[in-house]
Amino acid sequence: MKRNKVDRKKALAERGAGRFGVLLLLAVAAAVVYLVAIFVPIYQGNQAMHVASVEILHRGALQNLKDEDVRAQLKEKARECGLPDDHRVELWREGRALAAKITFKHNVRFPFYTYEWPFEIRVKDPGL
Repeated sequence: MKRNKVDRKKALAERGAGRFGVLLLLAVAAAVVYLVAIFVPIYQGNQAMHVASVEILHRGALQNLKDEDVRAQLKEKARECGLPDDHRVELWREGRALAAKITFKHNVRFPFYTYEWPFEIRVKDPGL
């Protein structure tokens, strides 16, 4: 009988010993979910702008549109895709080919820090 009492006291002392690992796992999982929730919408907006830029440049090169018209379409699409207002759109022609470079920075806000994530979209359409 004495042996059971000793084993029982030992078991009581170890109760809850695994809680720290579980709490650490939950904290890491919450941080990953938080980062995904912040970065995925920015990435999706960037991809949508790239696809739209390819279409706009292709149309502009085929129809031989003025650079101002293509730039206006790119700026409108940038507004629709949620790009920051301080984006830069550069257009140039190389014969029939039309090329564009769109640069911007997204401000990613964390609780105690703001990160400026730079992006650059380069698109070139041969105009064929």
